[in-house]
Amino acid sequence: MKKIIFSFILLCASSLSAIDLEINIGTGVYYTASDGTLVYTKDFWKDSSGAMDHNTVPSVYTWVELETDQKYWPKLRVELSQLKTKGTSDISVHTNDDTINKVIKLVEDYLEEDITNQTLDSRLSQTNIETYLYYEYFEDTGWPTFGMGAGLKKFDFDYAVTIVEGLQFNDNGGDTIPLLFFKSRYVFDKSQSGSSLSFEGSCKVYVFGDSTVYDYVVKTDFLMKYNETTDVGMEFGFKETYINIKGNDIDTVGGDMRNAGPYFGLVAHFR
Repeated sequence: MKKIIFSFILLCASSLSAIDLEINIGTGVYYTASDGTLVYTKDFWKDSSGAMDHNTVPSVYTWVELETDQKYWPKLRVELSQLKTKGTSDISVHTNDDTINKVIKLVEDYLEEDITNQTLDSRLSQTNIETYLYYEYFEDTGWPTFGMGAGLKKFDFDYAVTIVEGLQFNDNGGDTIPLLFFKSRYVFDKSQSGSSLSFEGSCKVYVFGDSTVYDYVVKTDFLMKYNETTDVGMEFGFKETYINIKGNDIDTVGGDMRNAGPYFGLVAHFR
């Protein structure tokens, strides 16, 4: 049995050593702003919401893409990003608890003020890990390429509202959902200098329940030859994400939001 396992390991190692692997990496900063509404659909809440108006805040991203010289093998891409925004939210609070509602009514009568509708400081943070496989067609033809594939997105979010200084209301959650990926790319090659200029557009559609989530990216990148096996450069682009989540699909929290902004980073290609 040990001989069989050892032979299998040697076979896998020899097969992988015969495969030419190319690696693309990128990392940079994404400047995003958020607007829209979070809706709380938990049992305790009734039609409560937070309408956000958040300013642009820098967030970081990193991606890695692997491809081989094997004809029928797809490309593998992994993206990690952290989205952070902050600003104000117009909070509207209602509950299903009759006792709480009576207390709120007494407080409002005493203060002569509506305390269930306030504009308060708030922040939103979200961490994303996206992993997907895709095929790219029409490479090395001089025409724009077309790519398509599928994978998974794992995310978690945290939403905090400052009621008074030192006192915050937090809501958080997360999930793993399937995604579909589409891409088109055109590369201008300059063979003498070894540099290249590319234009790319891509879209991800996330499929789960009755919710609708998608994002699109338009970008350009420029690569220069560093040595025989490495190209280095930079990328610039714009990304927008639209989120329309039904409350029963993810942690009984819904929302209708838009995150958008430019990004730039450094990229490298190893072959």
